[in-house]
Amino acid sequence: MNKSLKYTMSAVALLLLLFFLNQSQQSKYNLSSNLIFNGDSELIHRIIMNGSKGDTLELVKTDTTWTMTQADTLILKDRQFNQLFERLIGGKYDMIVSNNIQKWSKFGVTDSLGRSIRLFDKNNRLLGHYIFGNKGQDYSHNYVRVYDKKEVYRTLENVYYLLNTNPTFFGKNPPKKEPEKVEKKEEINIDTTSSR
Repeated sequence: MNKSLKYTMSAVALLLLLFFLNQSQQSKYNLSSNLIFNGDSELIHRIIMNGSKGDTLELVKTDTTWTMTQADTLILKDRQFNQLFERLIGGKYDMIVSNNIQKWSKFGVTDSLGRSIRLFDKNNRLLGHYIFGNKGQDYSHNYVRVYDKKEVYRTLENVYYLLNTNPTFFGKNPPKKEPEKVEKKEEINIDTTSSR
């Protein structure tokens, strides 16, 4: 084998080695999305949401009907309730932003700054506990942390507003019933005293 062929083969081998090394380094930066709640949402029978000011809202499932314990006279709004399951509980995060506990306040995921949601099954076992934060200038994303973990993730979309503890956000007054109209019967007076 002549020298030029050896140099060419060595250069090709070196380029291939650099290519595969670069590919393995680049794979670290691929964005993939993961579910916030990995369990079966059909198992959820109770939801407790806590606001950053200490306010609480509890949703409870009885058979197939969901109600609010604080305002049982309100009817749940389908749109908001469905979004709670589809976008928040069924939501996704795309990347880790920190695993440093000291930075939790920067992302608003401390117990005092964030809004929390706890999910329970029918036996009152905790299925998930999450703290959501809405700090920073990025209004199209939020931050989420599993309560007993230190990692903070960025959500794919803004779901913070769904953790609203005001009962009228999820509920509305039932339609008012129209009072039944009572027909008044006309009285017909016949004068029987008149003479003919």
